[in-house]
Amino acid sequence: MSNPPEMPGAIHQPLTLELLLHTAEQASGLSNWGPDQTFRLGLEKLASALEAMTPSPEFRANVHNNLVQTLVMKLHMVEDEVNNPEITAGKVEKPLIIVGLPRTGTTILYDLISLDPTLRWPREWETFIPWPAPEAATMDTDMRIDIINGLYKVMLEKSPELNDIQRLDSTRPGECNHIFTHHFSSTNFNAQWSVPDYQDWYINNRIPGHYACHKRILQQLQWKGPKGNWLLKSPEHLFDLEGLLETYPDAQLVWTHRDPALTISSISSMVHALTKAQDVDVNKVDVGPGMWKTWKAGMTRGTQSRANHPHVENAILDLAHRDVVLDPVGAVRKVYAHFGRQFTDEHARLIADFIHNSPAAARIGKHKHSPAEYGLDADEIRRELADYYERFGHLCKRPNEA
Repeated sequence: MSNPPEMPGAIHQPLTLELLLHTAEQASGLSNWGPDQTFRLGLEKLASALEAMTPSPEFRANVHNNLVQTLVMKLHMVEDEVNNPEITAGKVEKPLIIVGLPRTGTTILYDLISLDPTLRWPREWETFIPWPAPEAATMDTDMRIDIINGLYKVMLEKSPELNDIQRLDSTRPGECNHIFTHHFSSTNFNAQWSVPDYQDWYINNRIPGHYACHKRILQQLQWKGPKGNWLLKSPEHLFDLEGLLETYPDAQLVWTHRDPALTISSISSMVHALTKAQDVDVNKVDVGPGMWKTWKAGMTRGTQSRANHPHVENAILDLAHRDVVLDPVGAVRKVYAHFGRQFTDEHARLIADFIHNSPAAARIGKHKHSPAEYGLDADEIRRELADYYERFGHLCKRPNEA
């Protein structure tokens, strides 16, 4: 793995698409961006939205460095596929994908299913740094593990509350929203940097090339890395279930459910902690309305896709957060039975061991938050999602409710 280019600590020149592309080409010595140029749309929207915030030279440099490093990897991956056409010939078949709203048990379910040794899931370090292509022999020793864990250490020093909200371990299963950052179309950017103009663009559009990039990253990871049926996860899939199934027609989807009035509060708490970790100062009461706007759009888009497209509806298993918490083995068994997958006694044993011994499982119940704290009105959320509650309300009970 080559060393990343040295980057400036302060930038006074405005961020533009042209500046970012030119800098990446100079840093890499490459200029072939490949046949799919749709990534430029999200990058331009993001740069424009960031400049609209009149960023400090130091913050602009942080963003610039992050985006240029992503662009450098993109250039190298194009070079990889030109020299090795077998990469893009690689198939992605019957992926099992968790698509529920954030904070609905998606992460713990992901962790539990990932214990199945027949499955291939992306490590967090792979989703952040997919180039050079990961290799099966060094998955547990790759230098990128320490790079990402080092970033997490700094984040926890600035925002220690993250420890009770989200597991931060680069060796654990990573999310597709990290993969989408390589197309510059992800909710991660708003969660990191609080860019509402960009977020409005993202939630109101189906992004061209979004899933083509997603598949290309998976092909990069499976080229030299471990093989197996893909297990994936991200709430962002709710924004375009049709596009997801156009790219992976045989995908098997699990939509986890929890009371959105509590979920949006939990998401807001997590995003506030993430922005704090990135040295972005945002008031708590200003976070909630933006998260409500975003995930209301995601839920609406997802439920409309189900209503309008039978093939989307038929691809989904609905699962209660409550069931994952109260009976984790039973919840995973239900997923496997629904999709005709073999659930083994060994997998059940590994789940039980994880629940009792993993620090990730120990987080359950520690995260404290309230809607009012983040400028949210729980009654308003329940009113505006009346159709959702009518259909899925029975799956939204808390673990301690009868």
